[in-house]
Amino acid sequence: MTLLAGLPAIITAARAGAIGYAERLFRDGGYDRLSDDPAALAVHARLLKDRALCLPPVEREAGFAQAAAAYARADALGPQLYTRLNVATLTLLAGDRARAAVLAGELLAWLGGAQPLHETPFLIAAAKAEAHLLRGDGQAAQAALARAIAQAPRAFEDHASTLRQLRMICEATGSDDRWLDAFRPPAAMHYAGHLGVGAKADGALIERIDDMLAASHVGFAFGALAAGADLTIAERVLESGGELHVVLPLREDAFVAQSVRPYGADWEARFLACRDAAASWTETARDTGAYEPLASHLAADVAMGSAVRHSRSLGSEAMQLVIVDDAPGPLGAGIHTARDVERWASTGRATQVLRAPRAAPVVASGARTALEGRADRRLAAMLQIEFAGLADLDEAGLADAVADVLLPFRTALADLAAKPEVVLPCGNSRIMAFTDPESAYAFARAALLIPTGQFGLTIAGHYGLAHWLSDPEALIGRPVDQLGAIAAVAFPGTITVSEAFASALFLAAGDEVYAEPLGEVGELRIHALRRVAPGLA
Repeated sequence: MTLLAGLPAIITAARAGAIGYAERLFRDGGYDRLSDDPAALAVHARLLKDRALCLPPVEREAGFAQAAAAYARADALGPQLYTRLNVATLTLLAGDRARAAVLAGELLAWLGGAQPLHETPFLIAAAKAEAHLLRGDGQAAQAALARAIAQAPRAFEDHASTLRQLRMICEATGSDDRWLDAFRPPAAMHYAGHLGVGAKADGALIERIDDMLAASHVGFAFGALAAGADLTIAERVLESGGELHVVLPLREDAFVAQSVRPYGADWEARFLACRDAAASWTETARDTGAYEPLASHLAADVAMGSAVRHSRSLGSEAMQLVIVDDAPGPLGAGIHTARDVERWASTGRATQVLRAPRAAPVVASGARTALEGRADRRLAAMLQIEFAGLADLDEAGLADAVADVLLPFRTALADLAAKPEVVLPCGNSRIMAFTDPESAYAFARAALLIPTGQFGLTIAGHYGLAHWLSDPEALIGRPVDQLGAIAAVAFPGTITVSEAFASALFLAAGDEVYAEPLGEVGELRIHALRRVAPGLA
């Protein structure tokens, strides 16, 4: 038998939210006919679980029961910790609390046996915590969770996944989950501020930053590394043991030339030290010329959204810290920092504002009279929409598809509430541009609900700085080419986007969307977007 798609590829499609596509790959690969392969059976169980999570609440218990039975069949052939734990937890979600408690007790006995377990100490202890909770023993679950976290104190993603499982069990059993708050990973923070913070340390300012980081339990910080406020905050984050995630609006050399080197050699040395200590590094544009405010806005949107996305993935909090000058008004004279605060505040999240006078001779952005940036450049949240399989049709089949699918689809698109600012043909696909990622996402979500017959709809998205031209309309720039590269690998039935799009979207829609990492296309990290559904991680 020839298997057409590997199991890892099927799991990737399922995680991306393309459940129907993953199920089709599973069938086309012949895996549904393998009754003696524990790996194939476990993937089938995973697909049943994902399908159950998409069902209406009244149908979900039956779906969970099917998934539990499938995991049990896989475990019977090849006992594994994750299969046994899924059987027990899914049995609870299927409504059989008593049977779940029995299975959890059997799992604990098995874990105490002599058989070798090829799992990390964290996962073994975390599984014990879940099993104890399934049996209704919250005290034992709490002790096991404490031991698990002690085994891997900085494995925050693993901590978050375990906490989601335990909260779900608490919800299903109606038990109090507040004890889990003590194990929540640290908060994520976006930071920004003015260039006029002096190179000589201001002891009072440093103390206020340190106090804020400690009080808010900040462990992850997202922002740029300009001289002044940025570097001052970044250094304090690193000193406190936190992770620094740098998001620059330009290539590194251009950024240093614009925002670091002009303010003194000390700042450049501090930039290099923070760069070398950073946990991640992102450059949202490749500009090398004159200062472009929109490039800074793009980087700020990505940094703010990244902080929200990180906090969501860890089940923690997101906050913002800005340093403003002492000019009149609540946010001083820096219009770009004020813009970041207003964007952040529009989502209902909190900002800590610290005031520090301009100790360096830097003109505030609000006091500049010359216009900055090019009038023909704008931030563009772009979508490329196309039908999978359309290019494979012969002329007769294409004519039928145009009449039966494409024309009705075009009419339905025109009736959607969200409207693109630009619509451009691109071969058998369309490119559409919106002013912000949340409008593009709303349009994409609605488009996926339009019937498309036998064709799978692929939607790619990217957020970047492009030249918007008119008479005729055109979008020009590197982000347009990058959008095409994303479209080439998009799964049917999904919204596949760049990390810039996903991160910026989280700022406005972080409570309703999940981004599944899919890997890289060229220099871009890509993600599949799907709506948040309660359920297993």
